[in-house]
Amino acid sequence: MSASARCVLGMDLGTGSLKCVIMDATGRLLASAERSYPSKNPHPGWAEQDPGDWVEAMREALAELSAREPGLIAGLEGISLCSAAHIPVLLDGEDKVIRPAILWSDQRSDIEVAALSANHGNFLEETALNEAGCTWTLPQLLWIRDHEPDVLPRVRQLLSSKDYLVFRLTGTFSMDPGSAAATLMLDTRHKAWSPALTALSSLPVSAFPPLLDPLAVAGRITAEAAQLFGLPIGIPVISGSLDSAAEMLGCGILVPGELGMVRAGTAGGIMAVTDQPAFNRGIITYPHVLNGLYYKQAGTNACATSLQWIRNLCMAIRGEDAPELTYEELNQFAAKAEPGAGGLVFHPYLQGERAPYWNAELRGSFTGIDQGHSWPQFIRAVMEGVAFSLLDCLGMFRRDGMDMNAAVMTGGVVKSPIWSQIITDVLGLETRTIRQGDSALGACMMAATGVGIFSNMHEAVKVCVVHERTMTPNPENHAHYIRIFERYREVSCFLDATESKNINSSENSSLLFR
Repeated sequence: MSASARCVLGMDLGTGSLKCVIMDATGRLLASAERSYPSKNPHPGWAEQDPGDWVEAMREALAELSAREPGLIAGLEGISLCSAAHIPVLLDGEDKVIRPAILWSDQRSDIEVAALSANHGNFLEETALNEAGCTWTLPQLLWIRDHEPDVLPRVRQLLSSKDYLVFRLTGTFSMDPGSAAATLMLDTRHKAWSPALTALSSLPVSAFPPLLDPLAVAGRITAEAAQLFGLPIGIPVISGSLDSAAEMLGCGILVPGELGMVRAGTAGGIMAVTDQPAFNRGIITYPHVLNGLYYKQAGTNACATSLQWIRNLCMAIRGEDAPELTYEELNQFAAKAEPGAGGLVFHPYLQGERAPYWNAELRGSFTGIDQGHSWPQFIRAVMEGVAFSLLDCLGMFRRDGMDMNAAVMTGGVVKSPIWSQIITDVLGLETRTIRQGDSALGACMMAATGVGIFSNMHEAVKVCVVHERTMTPNPENHAHYIRIFERYREVSCFLDATESKNINSSENSSLLFR
């Protein structure tokens, strides 16, 4: 079989959709299929999904690939998965899902977060290398304990969202260290479950699955899975990792200090690789796919979500009979407004905020509105507000001496040339895009390395990662945005109702502008 004929399947279980991609040994993406699923918001600040919807999305996406590319499916050598972090699945003694999965964006557990911080904060920092927040699994489990007392006594297995799909494919229970770190119950330095932290969850020790290296074989496609999903029996399934870890692989970020990453998808953030397993206040630490490395993330909750929100608002105002407002039209609106949106400033705190505030109660705003503002200024202000939230995250890295001069930009925002340039100008960084550089590509690279198509991840990066375009910041625009950002930060601190959750905002600002 020729090298190009050898192929693997990567699956990315995102917050809103599951994407399946088939890649050959030269790094070419041969076919893809995607299916979406709904989130449910039964109360303000809540966000949940039905894991059964993920399974159905996987079945439908694979059925589409099988119908279009039966030869590729039949010839698969390996499969790997990645998924959004902090999404726990609880199974009972019959391996049935007990309740909907709570998403990373859910904000219901703020009381439990406060208790964890007060009683175990130092231990969390020393052991998990992270601090409590509503996004983590442990406080979510404590909320379930306090509000749904019949649930936890029935739990026999805890899995991440990705590892639930691995179970459905292989019949085996496991979790990679990155997904385990997202529970806030991992001894991150040693990549082992922390007995003291798992005990806080009220779950039995047996509920915590074995930890596997992301490139290890978690199991093989069972006869039942082969029938349900149309896959050949016996294909090895590689453990995989978080979508952020996979995305770093897909962008070729393996070496500390070379490049950072700007994630600008549904949510967003700044990421960088390090070889130092240290706690950084307000910044999340995860194990990297490669042993001995870690990566840091300062995340913001609402990136593309913000533009989707104002698009929906525009369409509601226009009425049901009006033609659909496209994202290209939004780009055209933004292009009509000057940098700075005529003094209009948007704070994208539509779902509370993570870095640097970690405040579930924080809410967004427009400030500086006058009668001269119209849709172009509002659209551009939303794009700029998201960029300012990313600059807030970058400031945290600079605070702790982790500066960067260039970064790979990923996520749906890169499809918008004007928004990409706004982010580049606001951050003052050279930004690059990667051809097909997303989490699904990283999942394919893990599959190909795990089954031996590539000897190691460095070889996979050399073969698969192709730089596409480079954007440089406009110095005049950057200077203008920095002046606006000072006002943005003043309003942010005013909006931050819980001052104890404000992560050294004044110190962060002064370091950013020295």
